[in-house]
Amino acid sequence: MNVYFDSPPSQDAWIDFTLAVTEVFWLLPATARPADIDQASDLFSDAVLDVAGLRFSQQPGHMQPVQQMLWADSRQSFFGRLMLLLIHNLCPGSVRIERDTQTAECGWEQPLIWLRHHLQRPELQAPEAVNERVLTDDSVCRHLVQFRDSINTDALAYHWRVIALMDNVWLTPKEEKMS
Repeated sequence: MNVYFDSPPSQDAWIDFTLAVTEVFWLLPATARPADIDQASDLFSDAVLDVAGLRFSQQPGHMQPVQQMLWADSRQSFFGRLMLLLIHNLCPGSVRIERDTQTAECGWEQPLIWLRHHLQRPELQAPEAVNERVLTDDSVCRHLVQFRDSINTDALAYHWRVIALMDNVWLTPKEEKMS
């Protein structure tokens, strides 16, 4: 996935974004947060979000104009896609996100469902077409909700395995996707 930074976000957009990132961090179970980060404030260094291979700031000098996202594992990918969805929606005009058509990448569907449900922001949209069947599949939402709300560590691990599996199963060719 390639991310092109076009312009810095406004002050209001940056504040909304940083508050949403902080909320996402605390809403996610610890097993889905970036490794070695214990506090939401650790995601930011000198007013720069620097996590999951993504570097985003309100200051243009702190960002590379093009960043290629290559996530090592499903946890990092899920968190990175959550961040990209937040940037896309809360900092309009700041980024363009394009998928590399040569590699199979997980979709926007599950992170979008998670954000809409847990942040109570049904208006959030993906930067590209999504599979509407996934967005309306109750089983996907159920696992995403139970993953966050489960207090049983074994259940968390189970729901994460199901989420990771579904993320890859629901990949569909572009022509089958609808916006």
